[in-house]
Amino acid sequence: MKILLYLFVESENVGKAINALSEGGITGFFLYDYKGMSPQDWHGFLLDEDPEMAIKAVSDLAQNAVLIGTVVSESKLMELEKIIDEKLADCKYTIIEIPIEGIIVNMP
Repeated sequence: MKILLYLFVESENVGKAINALSEGGITGFFLYDYKGMSPQDWHGFLLDEDPEMAIKAVSDLAQNAVLIGTVVSESKLMELEKIIDEKLADCKYTIIEIPIEGIIVNMP
């Protein structure tokens, strides 16, 4: 089975993260630059219900981060997690794994 692996890291650690994935045998990935907040930062936080004020508050408080996505074989997953843990031991990161039922690629 194939797994969609998402690796969330702070922007300053994206190079380390890509190197870890490469060391784990990943040859293709995509990046998505975003601003995010950890649950610890969000705990007890209430937003004004005005959409513009809410967006501004989140934008002001959120940290720059990067989502790295790649598809991996289930058999390589444990090894890749171990490499990520070793290479990013001093960094904050989150891994999400989603099983894939199918992949369709069109390359005209």
